[in-house]
Amino acid sequence: MKRKSWKTACLTALVMLSLTSGAMAADHVEDVEAVSQVYGDGEKLSHVILTYDAPIAAASVDASDYTVEDRTVKTAYVSKTAEPGTAADAGNYVVVALEPTPMTDQMPDPHPEEKGQHKKMNGGGPTLGSHGNPQPLPVISAEVTQTGLVKTAEGMIYTPTETMDSTHTRQLVIEDFVQDTFKDSDGGTLSYNLYVPKNYDPSQSYPLVVFMHDAGAVSPEVKMTLTQGRGAIAWAEPSWQEDHPCFVLAPQYDAVVVNDLYQYGPELDRTIHLIESLSSQYAIDTNRIYNTGQSMGGMMSIQMDVSYPHFFAGSYLVASKWNEAITSPLGEQNIFAVASEGDPGAAPSLSLIMKQIEATGTPVNRTSIDTTLPQTEINAAAESILAPNVHEYLVMYKGGSHRSTWQHAYDMTPAMEWVFAQTTDHGYHADENEGR
Repeated sequence: MKRKSWKTACLTALVMLSLTSGAMAADHVEDVEAVSQVYGDGEKLSHVILTYDAPIAAASVDASDYTVEDRTVKTAYVSKTAEPGTAADAGNYVVVALEPTPMTDQMPDPHPEEKGQHKKMNGGGPTLGSHGNPQPLPVISAEVTQTGLVKTAEGMIYTPTETMDSTHTRQLVIEDFVQDTFKDSDGGTLSYNLYVPKNYDPSQSYPLVVFMHDAGAVSPEVKMTLTQGRGAIAWAEPSWQEDHPCFVLAPQYDAVVVNDLYQYGPELDRTIHLIESLSSQYAIDTNRIYNTGQSMGGMMSIQMDVSYPHFFAGSYLVASKWNEAITSPLGEQNIFAVASEGDPGAAPSLSLIMKQIEATGTPVNRTSIDTTLPQTEINAAAESILAPNVHEYLVMYKGGSHRSTWQHAYDMTPAMEWVFAQTTDHGYHADENEGR
């Protein structure tokens, strides 16, 4: 008898039995854990892990045995540990993996206070120093039901359950960052998230990646920058860290740090000072510090490269723009920029910056990529433009929008790997150009 027909027959018999004995009321699930993962458009539920009171036989479990409210179950498997991705023949845990939800380009208006003449005078963007429209951190939970029959390793049949709510949530990768606050010499403070490499060895030397978020993530919540997209998360994931162990720093700005008039606040120098402070506390290779950011954060990255040339070994600029009249220092640095054709600000600005760099005789390699292609093809297209002795790159995503750019950029691993491979030996010290 096939597995499904066996289950159907057993379930029918147990339903009949339950009418007189209450057999289906037995509850063998001791715990339900929701697991979140950060995607291009933010933190979402990715798995639900059920803990049973006895080892479950893997052969008795599949995706059709579980439902999760408002989500599609991709697969279900047995594990010996409460870890996604570690299947076993028998174990006390059943991991229910969910299909990712379609990526959305929608977001709350990050700066509803920008209205009328005030907005017009500010160049159409948020006001420098304003606190925007901070959103609460996402609350991730799950409602799961065991709808089929599962069998223990000893042969006992566990019948369907009522809907169960998760009791707690695990945040993959986010949980690996520590939070702290830096106090600058001027008395100002900056909250930040820091990933320290697993098995950190102070006798070794590690690169540092600094990610700066967009204006939509301006918030007093220190973890907001980690939940809103993959800009910091991608560099701290096990798949990246396995081959590229590094520190990852994600400052959390509670105010707008740059505006569309290309002005910037004290947070720029404060972030540099934070990096210097961390470099004195940890074994950070100061010849391999990288900056990256999206929108507001990318604009901050560009101005950092202008104000502190060669402080960063490489820059990954995502959906960013800046004053093309002052960006010539980028031509002597290692830059990989990404924008979408449908971004009215970043696309023309980055194109002009690269055109001006090219006019000085510095080669710029560029290409256009369709983000609807499989990730392997996107990566192949990005890798195809990499060449020896070229240190300026521009990828333009076909169509797209301002926000959609960073939904894809931090999965384009050849670009990230190129940036990460760059070094600087200029012996630069930030205090040499303080206040430029």
